[in-house]
Amino acid sequence: MVSARNVPDQLVRADVAVIGGGTAGAVVAGRLIENTSLSVVVIEAGPDYGPLAAGHWPRELLDSTTLPETHDWGYRGPGAAPGAELAFERAQVVGGCSAHNGCSQTAGLASDYLAWGLTWTGETLAGAFKESAARLRVRHDDDDQLTPFQAAAMAAMVECGLPRTDDLDDLYGGAGCGPSPVNNPGGVRWNTGFAYLDPVREEARLRVIDRAVADRLEFDGPAVRRLHLLRGADRLVVEADRFVLCGGAYGSPEVLLRSGVGPAGELRALGVRPVLDLPGVGRNLHDHPMAELRYAAGPELARRLTDHARLRPLPDEQVIGKARSAAGREPYDLHLLPWTGRTDDGWMCVLPAACLTPRSRGTLRLTSPDPLARPVIDHAYLTDDADLAALWDGVELCRSMAASAALGPLLGEPLDEFTADPRPDRLRASAAHYWHPVGTCALGPDPAAGAVVDPAGRVHGSDNLWVIDASIMPVIPRATTNLPVVALAEHLAGALADNGWAGSGLS
Repeated sequence: MVSARNVPDQLVRADVAVIGGGTAGAVVAGRLIENTSLSVVVIEAGPDYGPLAAGHWPRELLDSTTLPETHDWGYRGPGAAPGAELAFERAQVVGGCSAHNGCSQTAGLASDYLAWGLTWTGETLAGAFKESAARLRVRHDDDDQLTPFQAAAMAAMVECGLPRTDDLDDLYGGAGCGPSPVNNPGGVRWNTGFAYLDPVREEARLRVIDRAVADRLEFDGPAVRRLHLLRGADRLVVEADRFVLCGGAYGSPEVLLRSGVGPAGELRALGVRPVLDLPGVGRNLHDHPMAELRYAAGPELARRLTDHARLRPLPDEQVIGKARSAAGREPYDLHLLPWTGRTDDGWMCVLPAACLTPRSRGTLRLTSPDPLARPVIDHAYLTDDADLAALWDGVELCRSMAASAALGPLLGEPLDEFTADPRPDRLRASAAHYWHPVGTCALGPDPAAGAVVDPAGRVHGSDNLWVIDASIMPVIPRATTNLPVVALAEHLAGALADNGWAGSGLS
């Protein structure tokens, strides 16, 4: 083992380099420090504010009642309609999107995860989710803690035929609605940096290098020897025995492509020398498409929300419904996720629906080998008509909620054209996304069929390079993806520690 401390800034050495200190990277690094004797260096493009107890974290990243707008990577790309552009918010900070999200922690269905071909069973899958939920401090709001809008929205779901349930964190749960499991103890958004890095911050074997952008991996045959970084005006080099890429659905394929791992012809056209010809890198990109109905709060609801906000926190999000579209897969393929916000004119009430089983597939492509250049990201939202049909069924459910006895009298005027007159031919123009991109470094046995990593997360054709994050999910789960990503990282980091990683040397 080589110590990661007391070396010149220009050259850093460790047994393991974890590239990305976000949702998955913090889990991998923390678990390797806890379960092995290895030294680990974490490279994070955004800031590291240290342990929560130090008191340096910005309030907007801690406040779980609303979504932060800072620390964003600035990714953008086309929406579902010609000419439409969407922001694809991703967090550039230790903890990644777990420091940026709405704190809803749904589990989805066991059958989705077991179909991936990953090295887990029903028992180990359940164990990974249980441990992840415990680490993230997942809890449940009682019905009497719901905001006036969330309580009315849940009552509207029940009125529209969704049973009241408390199984949103049950891997075998069915259609229904209830308060979402959340990870915000004391109102603090509990990101994976707090959950996994803070307990090992004092270990001499851990080093975090923040504000450092991963440029490329340097190969020697099938083995990675070095990682090249940009940190402001400085260039750093990290040498390690093993490299674990945790850059997420956008960042991980970017680093691989710049390193010569991807479709050989496209890499040559960019001036990048191919090292591993893996056509699947950057392909299979998908996300949950979403559509929203937006209303002003009626006078009575506005009064109730204002009164509630004076006495206790008023979260944007609290309740989730699981429903099935007309042609959807059992037991559900839609999420209903009501939320509130403020406009210049007062309270806004939003009724969104998201398609959880999208068939549309898009791409991420580099525009340049420059690590500061943004890629071209196209999720190909709603290019498969089945997604469009499912999403329209979700919109129809939201319309029924808005007309229900429980919610309808509390809503004011529609706030946009689609809400005022929702029609299928307007759906593409109004569609958004659920912030859950996956799939660009898909797991599978056959590189020729688009697989990038094997069932252990190792990049096909490499000796010592793994990818562990949402990018390796071959098919998106029917869930908000934060908890699944943590469970995935828990499982694979544990498998690495159990299979020869406890000491030094390659495995």
